[in-house]
Amino acid sequence: MKYGYLGPRGTFSHTAADFFAQNEETVPFPSIYAVLSALSEGSVDFAVVPIENSTEGSVNASVDSLIFDFDFSLKAQLNLPITENLAVKPETKFEDITKVISHPQPIAQCSRYLRNNLPEVPTETVSSTAAAMQIVAETNKPLAAIGGAKAAELYGLKVIREHIQDNDSNFTQFALVSRDTSHPTEYKERITIAFSVFNEPGTLLRILTVLSMFDLNMIKILSRPMRNRPEEYVFYIDLENADKKDIDDAFTMIKRKASFFKFLGTYDIYDLRKH
Repeated sequence: MKYGYLGPRGTFSHTAADFFAQNEETVPFPSIYAVLSALSEGSVDFAVVPIENSTEGSVNASVDSLIFDFDFSLKAQLNLPITENLAVKPETKFEDITKVISHPQPIAQCSRYLRNNLPEVPTETVSSTAAAMQIVAETNKPLAAIGGAKAAELYGLKVIREHIQDNDSNFTQFALVSRDTSHPTEYKERITIAFSVFNEPGTLLRILTVLSMFDLNMIKILSRPMRNRPEEYVFYIDLENADKKDIDDAFTMIKRKASFFKFLGTYDIYDLRKH
């Protein structure tokens, strides 16, 4: 089995892919869309993509691709603690840093630290934390990268500041994605659907009322713009498991009231956070 993830090697996505793969092959790709395209084409058996960060919110590239671009199923979720570190080449001193490089989300997650400790140093965004580490490793300039300790070690960098994220409970939800879209015989810990409503008064309320009527607990709701239909939105919802007949009946009613409905999967959650 092959597991695709957002590369290069050393990203937090790589760590998540290793967790799911359990010593089977993991394959890096340059973007989330490329990971999911590889799954669609059959060059990997599963894809591992970030869905949401507890500090910065949903990862829209993943959510939109799952809603609009591909017909896949979510098979598992991993809650992975994210510890951001500042890494430099071994000879670089903290006071000599001229630029900080990372993926946009880690830079945002460490914004307070950067304002307080490196206020005059500009930041630059790149495709991943590991890509930032690679750039720092290959330059002669006194640059720094934000990312995980695993990536710093892979690229021969030295961590000079640990745990620089603004939120100590920072974590990211990663989804294990499969081509198998068969309807489940039973529902697992979490259920995810997407739907849109007709642009009429009260339509969203009527669907949320259906969930309430069947005692379905909504854990999360996101709204994403409907492509090519201005001022219309798709709602991405996570639900807790409940009685299977209630869930099936609720989905039947929602389909009648929605202009678009997509079942995105049911899955268990693996939580690596310390409690």
